[in-house]
Amino acid sequence: MNDSSLSEELKNGIERIVLFPVRMRHRRRAREKRKARTDALKTVRHTLEGATQLRAGSATTVFNVGMYLLLLDQDIAYFTDDLVCAIGDRRRAFLAKHEAVLLYEAAEDLPQLLGREFRDAAKALGASADQVARLNLVSSDLNQFWQGHREFLGTIRNALAAHRDHDALGYADALETLKPLEVMGRAAELSQLLERLVTVVSELASLTVGPATIIRDMLASSKRGKAG
Repeated sequence: MNDSSLSEELKNGIERIVLFPVRMRHRRRAREKRKARTDALKTVRHTLEGATQLRAGSATTVFNVGMYLLLLDQDIAYFTDDLVCAIGDRRRAFLAKHEAVLLYEAAEDLPQLLGREFRDAAKALGASADQVARLNLVSSDLNQFWQGHREFLGTIRNALAAHRDHDALGYADALETLKPLEVMGRAAELSQLLERLVTVVSELASLTVGPATIIRDMLASSKRGKAG
């Protein structure tokens, strides 16, 4: 074993010992959130399948967005868990570059997901003025996130994760300068926005529980289908 390998092994060993309490606390918190998210996903998926079968268009749209947000939050959480528990700079850099791709793609797609079809569905279900206002506010904040971090995340996505640059030395240099904590910071910021968005979407989903609302939604969807 050469000196560099020994040095890296020693560094990783020290890291395991020093960061062990931090990682244990994170695992406990993550376990609680994971259970709540898993339960929510089961409920939302079951309801989405039912709304789809009933051809309840507005309810289907809202629950589809809700499930997308929960799955996205789950993916971000998995990356964060692995980054917190990862041993060694190389492993953290590997995870961070792929998390950057997820953040980039999600931030780019979310405005479309929350576009006209979703807004029309929310109004059809009877969203309050306050709910619409909060939806607009978090949508605006998501757009600011995209505009503020698009270049940072896009550079990582194009240079490292997508392997679009065939310059091996450039790739190696970019990988060495990648700072996983900066990616994790962006992930935490997007997670907070998702939490706010999930709260509003959950309120909209609760508007679909009444039989009268479901029947109204089915009739409206049927009329839209005939008109199309």
